[in-house]
Amino acid sequence: MASGLFRTSFGVPWFMYDLYNKQLITSKIIPGDIRDTKQIFLTEVPIPGLNYQPIQPAGGGNRKISFMIPLIRRDPVLGNVALLKQYDQLRNRTDSPLQTGSSLQFGSTPKVLFYWGVGSVPLVYWVSKCDWTHRKGWTNSAGLPQYSEIQIELILDERDPLYKAEEMFRKVSAALAAMITPVAELLPSYLQGRRPY
Repeated sequence: MASGLFRTSFGVPWFMYDLYNKQLITSKIIPGDIRDTKQIFLTEVPIPGLNYQPIQPAGGGNRKISFMIPLIRRDPVLGNVALLKQYDQLRNRTDSPLQTGSSLQFGSTPKVLFYWGVGSVPLVYWVSKCDWTHRKGWTNSAGLPQYSEIQIELILDERDPLYKAEEMFRKVSAALAAMITPVAELLPSYLQGRRPY
């Protein structure tokens, strides 16, 4: 049972749903450290005679999520190959000859619906990186990998309708946090007659 205000007997699993190939990708092992970045572009404008350069906002970059997921399956026959094939779909174009009858020049790589540990509702991301490292010494007798580390990088698709829900969630949760969190943290100390600092 989880401790705290909300008690549940289960945890929501991490997942990526491959929107183009209609496959759910998840595992018992959750992703390791998750890096969540969004670049902010500012331009320094040099003006002759001034002792500083005024800052001109120049927009924002794309939100990127990156993490590593270990893929371990000590199967003596297939190793983790069957699981790897799901990730293989994420790094290949979706217009393969098997799907369309001909390979198009400008096909798209898949998009995924991703959820876990970044404080967002499930959102749609482009898959920009899906690299594998097969660990030394973790192969079966057939030479197939049993332990691989998958490096994933996702770029948020801000044109997707789900992002509008995230924008609303972000604004509401920020407003609630600004009103409730300071009071909730300080009130118990005041009620016990102690100074909070």
